[in-house]
Amino acid sequence: MIKRRALNPDLAGHPFRRTLPAHVLRPLPRFEPEVEQALAVISAGGLQLGEMRSPPVDPRKITLQDMKDFLLAYCACFLAVSAFIF
Repeated sequence: MIKRRALNPDLAGHPFRRTLPAHVLRPLPRFEPEVEQALAVISAGGLQLGEMRSPPVDPRKITLQDMKDFLLAYCACFLAVSAFIF
């Protein structure tokens, strides 16, 4: 069953919705404008999905700074979840 939103505030079912302005009741876009533009380029054949991906990471080029950043993020997330649980 498909529910349709009423664009006319008088047709909105709930009394609170009747008090809202009409622009609030309009349906939201499905995607953001940047995503719509990218999908249009892909569908036009100008860009392939493989071209949008970043190159794979070479494990030999992972630096010590990358490891420090990973451990910092991991520990921060672990502490945040632990603090939330306890």
